[in-house]
Amino acid sequence: MSRFKQIFLAIAIAIVFVFFVGFGIATFYEQPEYEDFCEERFFEKPVPRALTGAGNCTYVEPDEDLKNQCKDKGDIASKYDQNGCVESYFCETCNKEFRDTREVYNRNVFIVATGIGIITLIIGFALGLASVSSGLMGGGILTIIYGTIRYWSNLQDYGRFIILGITLVILIWMSYKKLKK
Repeated sequence: MSRFKQIFLAIAIAIVFVFFVGFGIATFYEQPEYEDFCEERFFEKPVPRALTGAGNCTYVEPDEDLKNQCKDKGDIASKYDQNGCVESYFCETCNKEFRDTREVYNRNVFIVATGIGIITLIIGFALGLASVSSGLMGGGILTIIYGTIRYWSNLQDYGRFIILGITLVILIWMSYKKLKK
């Protein structure tokens, strides 16, 4: 097989593999949707008070008790009167619940994708056929990247450092072993 065909086949295997894993995870492990946690509220476009004939709104400050109560539980949201003025505030918790659930989901996707990626790297390393071996190794690397991107914003700096360090060591070791042959 020509070198060009081997490279093309390796790239195709890598790309299809990462899509296969990504869609497989999405098929069997449903992603949380915002609508499952929060009711969609559509607000009409604000119209200037001068055009509606309504009087000026008086600014109502949320009280300190509500701010303290809502601090770690959610976001302060407004209730409006018939003129479109803020009449009171309440603690909206659905958005925080959604973010927390999505963080757990992304962590689990990270764990599954990274595990599959590492296993695929090992299998690709062990295979003898160059195009399939390179394709699986590339797919494993891309799958690890996919999982890491899903959880990257929630990882602490030390977690990012450790993941990148381990990945770098594995890639250098595998490159050395493969190129040495």
